[in-house]
Amino acid sequence: MTRHILSRIIALLMFLFCLTGGLSAEIIYDKDFGFSLDIPEGFEMTDSTEDGMSILLTHQNIPVTLAIKIYYKSEYKSSEESLEAALNKLSAEASLDKVKWSGENCAVSTFSMNLDQKYSGWAVGAPVKMESQLVVLCYAPDNIFQQCQFFIISAINSLSIKDEFYNIPGIFTQYAFPNQGKKAVSARIGGKEITSYIDESDVSAADFLTNIEYSILVMYANHPKKIEAWERYYRMIYRDSFGRLADFSSQVHDTLYPLARQQNPENADIAYAQMLLSWVQGFHYKRADKASATDFTSLPAMLCGEGNDCDSRSMLLCVLLKSAGIDSIFLFSPVYSHAIAGAGIKAPGQTFLLKDNGVEYLMGETTANVTWGIIAQEHADRNKWVPVILP
Repeated sequence: MTRHILSRIIALLMFLFCLTGGLSAEIIYDKDFGFSLDIPEGFEMTDSTEDGMSILLTHQNIPVTLAIKIYYKSEYKSSEESLEAALNKLSAEASLDKVKWSGENCAVSTFSMNLDQKYSGWAVGAPVKMESQLVVLCYAPDNIFQQCQFFIISAINSLSIKDEFYNIPGIFTQYAFPNQGKKAVSARIGGKEITSYIDESDVSAADFLTNIEYSILVMYANHPKKIEAWERYYRMIYRDSFGRLADFSSQVHDTLYPLARQQNPENADIAYAQMLLSWVQGFHYKRADKASATDFTSLPAMLCGEGNDCDSRSMLLCVLLKSAGIDSIFLFSPVYSHAIAGAGIKAPGQTFLLKDNGVEYLMGETTANVTWGIIAQEHADRNKWVPVILP
């Protein structure tokens, strides 16, 4: 047995462990090839090759299958070639397109094939570490493909192939909503007018992502892993939002952090965080018009003046804090029907202890004019808050 095959078997064992325990139970991470997938809850591994280069997962409740295949560069030199080869081996009918994503030339395809019955799905090809090519296919029986399509898109869109590009829009949203040019946005924070840019496509793309992820979330309303599904819902929104707001986050930091240093030389982080908290507390409050719709306003839409609720405001705070290098977590409570932000800043006030790392996060209420660390008594039970760890 070669050392590489042994390492792949160990990776498979670690992968099996990830599917059966831990807070983020459905995050697949391959250390050798440097890719990850934050798939919806409930998949289980049903097959794999001895060398660990091919893995098949099937969802326990929905007839959706996820296949992961890795090819060495010596086999296929491009993502398009590897994806085409994988689909040809399945005798699939496919339509391939190229997409630039994570700084790499990648490929996206719809396909249909006949195995024990007819299946339809989406697939992507992307370069990964060790000069290799990754192919991910996700599919369902053709007669229910349309009902499963958002679930399939969500699984594929959770792919990451580089750590430095982890928090960017997913490959599918990048493909479906290519960049269209700059759109100016402005905000007045801490007495300073800040002008920045998002892409013309960002509002539509972020709204699309939010609605897809919400459609996945409602499927888990009575599932044993419904809390984990909520966590994933917010992780997916955070990942998509972080990259879209990169320029805005940078402009906010460069403008306000020097002021924060002047206000509080010993703890500029809390002064900076308070400017941001006071700003989001002044937003226009708005919930969804329909009970069946997500009431999460996407962050690009917020910057363009759309009304919003506590979870959108708290997510925006987390993005801005993390972009400034200030550790933060997103906190939500199904019991309180509320969300707040947590900042890893040492300052007086009520905190939430994250057992994973032992860090106490200052709690930030976004819907009342209070400072960091002030939480209403009716929301003060720490056991009723669920932390979302943000990468």
